Amino acid sequence: MLKEFDKQGKLIGTNEYIIRHGDTIFQGKFLNYNNQGIKIAEGNFINNEINGKCIYYYNNGQLKSVHYRKSSEITLESKEYYYKGKEKRYILYDYGLFDDYGKPTFSILFNENGKIKNIQGKSIIEIYQLKLLNKDFFKIKENQYLKIGDTLVHKYLIANIPNAKRSFKIENISVDNSKVKRTLKHIEPCQWDVEEILTKKGKNTIRSIVKYEFKDMVEPKFLIDTVSFDIEVH
Repeated sequence: MLKEFDKQGKLIGTNEYIIRHGDTIFQGKFLNYNNQGIKIAEGNFINNEINGKCIYYYNNGQLKSVHYRKSSEITLESKEYYYKGKEKRYILYDYGLFDDYGKPTFSILFNENGKIKNIQGKSIIEIYQLKLLNKDFFKIKENQYLKIGDTLVHKYLIANIPNAKRSFKIENISVDNSKVKRTLKHIEPCQWDVEEILTKKGKNTIRSIVKYEFKDMVEPKFLIDTVSFDIEVH
């Protein structure tokens, strides 16, 4: 473990590491402290890159923010807190979909009483078929050719809004969904991967709906977002 000290000799940080080919590689947990010895940050490194949940604290030790990171440059999800502990802001990022860094795609801001002050963006986006249906923009050369019996893949980022009960529905509005073979896989923190077997020739419309019901008499009581796309089955 590497330890960092300030000029007065006080411990201000620790970093777990490994030695690989003679080089020091940060691997494992890190901790940072202020000059009073209070923990102000903690998280994890994987292969020299920040990865996973990183937690930051005010100088008095109270929770300040939680960021779920893919790397030091790409943040996947953020939660910010007021000094007294109430949720302040939730942010969902686009996972670096449009560039190498990632940008906010949805945010919700609460006041200190827990009421909603502002909502920006959509709480759900599709990130797999979006690329295939916009090949020129994403510089994709291969075509998607789907037949009956093939597996359709679609992937979503869905916000984990605090103080809300969430429901999520996926449907192919072109068929009887009670007969659709569909599987979902959750990848922390916000990604849902979906696979389903195609059974109808021609145009198929896939629609996904996410609904949030807010607690504690928050207005608006509900937030509903929908995303859809069309595919052609041969």
